Amino acid sequence: MNIFSPLLLSLSSHLDTFRISNFYGLKKVPMQKVQILLISIIATFTTFISISMGEFISKLLLKEIIIPFGCTLLIFIGIYFFVEHVRLLRKSRNEDTSYYVENNSRFNSLLKEGDFSEFHYSNHVNLKDNLSLAIFLSKTNILLGLIAGLLNTNMPISLFFNFTISILMILLGKYITKFSFSNWTIKNFYILSGILLIFWGIYEYLL
Repeated sequence: MNIFSPLLLSLSSHLDTFRISNFYGLKKVPMQKVQILLISIIATFTTFISISMGEFISKLLLKEIIIPFGCTLLIFIGIYFFVEHVRLLRKSRNEDTSYYVENNSRFNSLLKEGDFSEFHYSNHVNLKDNLSLAIFLSKTNILLGLIAGLLNTNMPISLFFNFTISILMILLGKYITKFSFSNWTIKNFYILSGILLIFWGIYEYLL
């Protein structure tokens, strides 16, 4: 039984959850248990839907085509994360980044910079904003879950890892803000995501 691919899927899907949760901790923005469960449930549900869609599509195509295609997508997304790391690094140095594609949504600002200013209340996130945040975080799950379905990744194990790791990432992000590991993860978030995705793509191709 291959548990490595579901584990890589869940870890790469929830690094952004860890990052945002870490910002919650640094800004001392409280998060209720129901909000944590809401994020985890929505993330797991979207993973279920996307894996199901990927499995359906994979049945329509030859394995000789779909496996290299899925692996190439993972590697391509991993490279994109490296490019995004360079963009943010250059932006922090006040260099020109106008030729990069940038998402300026309020949740993307929260993900990249920990900016809570566009929420209704900067000192806490209400249930409505939390629901929107959960949906935003699930975007990564949709794309990666779809690829996982194409690659026939074990769904029950993927859903179990997805739910438990999402909760774990939220708790870790909020409560280890003072540790150097947390700071390193925040600074190198996109590099770490890129490495996981590229490794996953190569692993699946060689499997």
